[in-house]
Amino acid sequence: MTETLLNRAMTLAETHGLRGYDAVQLAAACEINVFCAAHGLPPLTLVSADRELNTAATGEGLLVDDPNAHP
Repeated sequence: MTETLLNRAMTLAETHGLRGYDAVQLAAACEINVFCAAHGLPPLTLVSADRELNTAATGEGLLVDDPNAHP
């Protein structure tokens, strides 16, 4: 946990109306996704069944896979 990550989480919580831990999870996923892009790795896919988190993640440019979407 870094100050940068916490600041990003607070911004994401305010922007998307997320709960605290969801905002931290999304902030970490965004940071990892940036790392992947910078190192030529495939983009991160966030796996979550939380609709609000998934909407926010998509809005932040992340790929999302909702396990409830698979029968």
